Amino acid sequence: MGPVETTANSVRELAQPFINHWGPFSMTRDAVSETAIRRFCEVAEDGNPVYWDKEFAERTRFGRVIAPPQSLFSMTFAPWWTPDFLKKKSSDETAALDTVENTEKSVSGVIRVYGICDDHGFTVNTVASQEVEYIAPFGPGDGRLKMRSMITEVSEEKQVRVGRGVFVTSTTEYRTETGNRLIGRSILVLLRYNADGSTNK
Repeated sequence: MGPVETTANSVRELAQPFINHWGPFSMTRDAVSETAIRRFCEVAEDGNPVYWDKEFAERTRFGRVIAPPQSLFSMTFAPWWTPDFLKKKSSDETAALDTVENTEKSVSGVIRVYGICDDHGFTVNTVASQEVEYIAPFGPGDGRLKMRSMITEVSEEKQVRVGRGVFVTSTTEYRTETGNRLIGRSILVLLRYNADGSTNK
């Protein structure tokens, strides 16, 4: 698909059908485990016993071993390699999580908005800001972690120091497989821009 010959402001207009619609879920391959928690804590050198010691953790208000809140992102990183049969199984399980409403409008709204940006020449990405809210503890027994995202705002075209572009704001929520508990939320503002200052008009 070639560049769209239109004004850069229309990025915002073209994105409107995909704003505020959740995209499909993705899900981690592996469940949250004590081993994964310990690996994270080893790297962070975090010796909080609620992350390490089951007997200690059971006497706390959490009642169990939990993961450090900051481990949420490392726990949801895609694995380096997965056997094909397991990829297929995980893909089928993830697809079953999505409703018809999700799949009709948002497969994936994020991808479609980024595609609109690409068509207008805004192909370079820079993180402008990110806010993270840790909502509830999670740990072994919660199963795998589920994530889904949606675009919440696309700015009008702006001239910034690095070039011309638009700011795209997205929200990602994180949930447990068991109980579907909301445990975290992040808001990302991404600058999509053309580094040479031109636009596909």
